Amino acid sequence: MTALRRNKGVLVLLFAFIIFTAALQGGVALGVEAPGKTVSRRVMTFYYPWYGTPDGPGGAGRTVHWGRIDAANKDIEASTNYPILGAYDSHDPKLIDQHCRWARYANIDTFIVSWWGHNSFSGRAMDKILDGCRRNGLSACIYYETVPRPQTPQSAADDIIKVLNKYGKHDAYLKVNAKPVVFVYGRALGQLGLEGWLKAVELVNEKYKEGVTAIGDKFSYGSARVFDGVHTYNTAGSLRGMRPDEARKWAAGTYQSWVQLADQAGKISAITVIPGYDDTKIRKPGLAVGRYDGKLYRVQWEEAIKADPHWVLITSFNEWHEGSEIEPSLQYGRQYLDLTAEYAKNFKAKKRGIIRRAGSGGLSIEEKTRLREKFEGLPIGVLAGADSMAFWWLLDVGVGTKVLTWQDVVSGDLTAQKYPVLLYCAGERYRRSVHKTGDVDDALVGYLKTGGCLLVLPAMPWPFYYDRNGQVVNRSSQFGLTLRIGWERPARGSRFHFVQPKRYLPHISEQFPFPTSGDLRWRPFFAGEGAKHTSLLQLRGGDEDYLGDAVAYVELNGGGRILYVWFGLLDGPYAEALLYDVFDFTATRLGR
Repeated sequence: MTALRRNKGVLVLLFAFIIFTAALQGGVALGVEAPGKTVSRRVMTFYYPWYGTPDGPGGAGRTVHWGRIDAANKDIEASTNYPILGAYDSHDPKLIDQHCRWARYANIDTFIVSWWGHNSFSGRAMDKILDGCRRNGLSACIYYETVPRPQTPQSAADDIIKVLNKYGKHDAYLKVNAKPVVFVYGRALGQLGLEGWLKAVELVNEKYKEGVTAIGDKFSYGSARVFDGVHTYNTAGSLRGMRPDEARKWAAGTYQSWVQLADQAGKISAITVIPGYDDTKIRKPGLAVGRYDGKLYRVQWEEAIKADPHWVLITSFNEWHEGSEIEPSLQYGRQYLDLTAEYAKNFKAKKRGIIRRAGSGGLSIEEKTRLREKFEGLPIGVLAGADSMAFWWLLDVGVGTKVLTWQDVVSGDLTAQKYPVLLYCAGERYRRSVHKTGDVDDALVGYLKTGGCLLVLPAMPWPFYYDRNGQVVNRSSQFGLTLRIGWERPARGSRFHFVQPKRYLPHISEQFPFPTSGDLRWRPFFAGEGAKHTSLLQLRGGDEDYLGDAVAYVELNGGGRILYVWFGLLDGPYAEALLYDVFDFTATRLGR
């Protein structure tokens, strides 16, 4: 939160400009590329240059990242499988050339190189990798893994600008429309949040003449507004326990939704495929996803080609610790190079390449204008860490908001008179204490007692669950959120559907199924004591048994109102229509 406080003035000015533009144009999409720009088809693979051997140029007398090496018995302590080349040194130009030749054979265009800083072991290999790519007709870019301290938008921007000054003009560095590409890993994204990365990308574009093409590791509405493209690194968690036929069904629905998300924002779409995954040698209990003799890889590729993205990403070329490599191994030989060569050729044979802008989710300009007019003169405060679609969608529509720091929250000015509506759009963490233990909690309870309306539209399952240090505090019930644990994943073969008990949400169907892909952790709302509860959307089982509310509105006896939306609905096909109805419902309850 230090970064947000430090940049508060800049953020407020930026948001004010966005809102002003929206008022003139009837809405805004943040950072959207102009439709019609060309983006070449590419197949890319995540590449790890962090291996060193005692006799290699990088290891310099020591083993790096492999652990114990037993060449006689073809075993490496920290590697799930055994490379055909044996344990190698990532700084060896001959090794890099071999990897480039294999990549060329497999119709791979680009290495996305794991980047851990300018003085890191892997960072010192980047020059050699770029030179090897140039010799072999490939390209490379960095995978930005972590933000240097003090982990602010400024420190991220300065670090990335240093990367681009050093490598961005290299012939082999990947560029889109002359702008060098930087992939941002989920860890780094989480260190700043979307608000922070909005500022960081803006700073890079201000200070680096050519600008940057930033691709964020998150498929979300907000991420597709902040970044120039969206991707994800690892789908193993979703594919856990799936047979190839089940993986095909998952990929068919998921990949199409990812491409649609990017298209709607006019951004680059990138779909990830994995041959398999097994990190049980380095983590306990770990995670394993079977390869099924190449069938799992095949079905993902086939569905990726059907989904028609700009880029296909492969996790990974050589992440040996997690057993996701396609680099030839003793266990699989060249099988996954051959499969990649086949499918990459088919993918690149299809024409695409133009950024397409999709429609507005079925809402008319007139409807958005009416909603914006309802909230005129009705200040909306947004708690820090806004991440869910709700916040970014409001900016798109042009509804005015003010992002509050936690210092603002505890200042004594947080009242219903100043902010009739208060949004929680973060994940599961929040800052509970600023000056004294629990002063944020006290301020939020005080806000509700003044008659405030708290809208909880989170980016993750359980709002107010962790403090900023990751400690479980679970304070949601203190703010009227009577949530329960439903499940982490629904039982295989189960059938659930959402139902509107009354037609409070006119833009969405009266009944529709529970999603089958994505994060399916179910955290329902149940009516608590001492409150007037209105169920807007319920989940029911096959026998119509009530499983809790996905959307609920509550008037608390102690004062104040809350409205809760289950986070999974904000990533689904009804998200925009649902948000419209939720905010329209809120405005009506507030007499607008």
